[in-house]
Amino acid sequence: MFFGGFIVFILTLIFPKFTYPILKFFSKIFVVCLGVKVKIEGKFPKDGPFIIMANHSSMIDPFLWGTFMEGKFTGIVADTNLKYPVYGWILKRVNAVVINRKNRKDSIRRMQNAEKVLKKGIHIGIHPEGTRTLTGKMNPLKKGGFYMAKNTNTPILPVGFDGAFNFKPKNRFFIKPTTIIIRIGDKISNTLYHSKSIEDLIEITTIQLKKLSGEIN
Repeated sequence: MFFGGFIVFILTLIFPKFTYPILKFFSKIFVVCLGVKVKIEGKFPKDGPFIIMANHSSMIDPFLWGTFMEGKFTGIVADTNLKYPVYGWILKRVNAVVINRKNRKDSIRRMQNAEKVLKKGIHIGIHPEGTRTLTGKMNPLKKGGFYMAKNTNTPILPVGFDGAFNFKPKNRFFIKPTTIIIRIGDKISNTLYHSKSIEDLIEITTIQLKKLSGEIN
């Protein structure tokens, strides 16, 4: 993992214009090397940018984004991710929005930086649960991403990762080769923002993510 990540980082430095194709290519190679077969259901819409929200159940989740994303993208991640030598370098390379979960004011300021990224036409991926589930069932969604969607008038695109928990949950040491189905849902239009509250948007997104991730039928 370290060696592969280092190659990715070096290549993006040498060929900055090809940063995203490089990331997508190596994301697909990486998950295959870990024994994961990815199946994608649904089509990624072209009329972005979007705030893309996905459920969070496994350490492999960050590497799944590159297997289905279209165009330029970055993400919102906890500052603890920067401590990992290669992974942290790559996050900085794609201008990931880093937040400090223990400092609310700092997180709000960094969320405002995320709004600037969206205005450049760059998708932002987020795991709105904030942390990985320990049970396989989704945790409650946090409000930050929804405020950002409303403030920037950006549609939300729900995406479900079905099978990632079986691969490697947070409370299990070993990995288990498996098939992960990535289901791209229907975008939640920004036209709803005038009539729906944050709580309404959270409920709508929660139901979609539970269906897309296979938690409910």
